[in-house]
Amino acid sequence: MKKHIISKINELGFLFIGFLFCAMLLTMRIKVTESFFYLFLAWNLFLAFIPYGITFILGSKKTWQHSWWILIPIFGIWLLFLPNTPYLITDLQHLRHASSETLWYDAMMLFVFASYGLYIMTLTIQEMHQILSNKIDTKWLGLLFISIFLLCGFGIYLGRFLRWNSWDILQNPTGLIEDIAIRIRHPFTYSKTWMVTFGYAGITSLFYYATRLSNKVKD
Repeated sequence: MKKHIISKINELGFLFIGFLFCAMLLTMRIKVTESFFYLFLAWNLFLAFIPYGITFILGSKKTWQHSWWILIPIFGIWLLFLPNTPYLITDLQHLRHASSETLWYDAMMLFVFASYGLYIMTLTIQEMHQILSNKIDTKWLGLLFISIFLLCGFGIYLGRFLRWNSWDILQNPTGLIEDIAIRIRHPFTYSKTWMVTFGYAGITSLFYYATRLSNKVKD
């Protein structure tokens, strides 16, 4: 684990600075307005770190990576929480509650949180991609990650519009499955579902691959 932390020191440092910046913006907003309305951003940010934490630990456990019996359930948990990272984009909708005096600040703060969430998403997907690249053929790996972005977009829809949480798969699996099944059976009736799904899948995948391409150019 120590070697893994050292290899990620720059990444962790940038994450820490980004976290402090988000915390500072939120604290200032609460202090100036004396309103705790945006305190939910702290919870959403915590949820965004869960998939990153999963891949960070998995990346340090080589024996786990070599065992499908361990890797598959961990991958499933990671995928379940992954939509929480880009979910912060949807918090931009709360700008409609902003007053004319705070609109500029709220827009800046929400943009920073959303961008930070996308950055966390990029890091955790890169780590998972690297781990799985040693286990899965390149052709199938590409299809898998296209599916991941689509599932991520669908997860954002379930969370934002139907108010399902990642842990509801354990608390209320029947209700969750029913909501998913009816939208698959009647796609044209629930067109909003697929507009949101493909929209966010496009945003997240474009951001991820643009970041990867930028890193390759720098190298």
